[in-house]
Amino acid sequence: MFIILLRISINLGLTPVEKKLATFLRVINVCVLSVLPMVVSANPPTKRPPPTVEIQAVGQQIIAQQLNALAVLKAQESIMLKPEVAGRVTAINFNEGQVVKEKQLLIQLDDDLLKAELATYQASLDLAQTEYQRYQALLKEQQVAVLDYERKKAELAQIKASMALVQAKIRQKQIRAPFTGVIGLRQFSIGDVLQTNQNLVRLNKMNALKAEIKIPETHSQSVFVKQTVNLQVDGLANLVLKGQVAAIEPSLDANTRALIVRVNIPQVDSRVRDGMTARASFVLGQQQAIVVPEQALVAQGGKFVVFVFNNNEVKATPVEVGQRQVGQVVIKEGLQVGDMVVVSGQNKLSKSQMPVKAIPVQ
Repeated sequence: MFIILLRISINLGLTPVEKKLATFLRVINVCVLSVLPMVVSANPPTKRPPPTVEIQAVGQQIIAQQLNALAVLKAQESIMLKPEVAGRVTAINFNEGQVVKEKQLLIQLDDDLLKAELATYQASLDLAQTEYQRYQALLKEQQVAVLDYERKKAELAQIKASMALVQAKIRQKQIRAPFTGVIGLRQFSIGDVLQTNQNLVRLNKMNALKAEIKIPETHSQSVFVKQTVNLQVDGLANLVLKGQVAAIEPSLDANTRALIVRVNIPQVDSRVRDGMTARASFVLGQQQAIVVPEQALVAQGGKFVVFVFNNNEVKATPVEVGQRQVGQVVIKEGLQVGDMVVVSGQNKLSKSQMPVKAIPVQ
């Protein structure tokens, strides 16, 4: 049988019977090929169901109008300690990073020569006071001239002034804390010979903070003293500080044309460091505004759109975005109260307008 089929396939040396068989097979082949498309067309592919999305109605809320700007947080008081006079360090009375008290002696410079000079003046003072008292008694008995008495009085005053000068020089050899605060990292050691105005160590008063904020010239009239300011610290998640405008620079910055505002922050978190940045929000007032969940926004071509649901279809609608809050965003233009917007499942929407299966957001 195999040999017959082979001879039929090459159509060579066929007997009359085999020729009839070959003709019959060709007829069957033609019939099968003509019927096959009909069979295929009778079973079309299964149509995909529309994608499922979650929708939510657009509403209105009372939104606080805000002016946002970058702020730099600073210690309430901050100073770099420097020596008034040159001298050799003989004692360091603090540990780096500790809290020091106001007027606490931090650094002692060599003052041996000044103390010796003070002792000399002290001896002279004792002698001058004794002579002055004696001359004072003799003057009452009219046994000395008034001029001699006045001379002894002047000598006593001169010695006291000289002693006061030496004592002032001794105090210059003592570097004390001007206020209570946190001491930083020192840049010197015991035995170092310090020069006048040399940077030694920074002292920050951190029980309160202040912030300097630059406001654009166009918004300079929106800021006023005692205005409430919220400050979101960039380096500390979920930390918002409350402040109040304390002072406003009367002139604009010559380079940036910005208005510099100082804000006082009375309550401070111990994690906040001098020099941290924060996003400042000035509360300007309140207004009714249309808001949608932040996840409803979809970026397309450098703009934002929101998919609006109507009659079992969604359509990409361009919107103008306003200020943002936690989880929400204000829509200035493009939506109306009551519109149903897609808040989940936008990744399933391949066209700007297409049918969907919508379910309310949970």
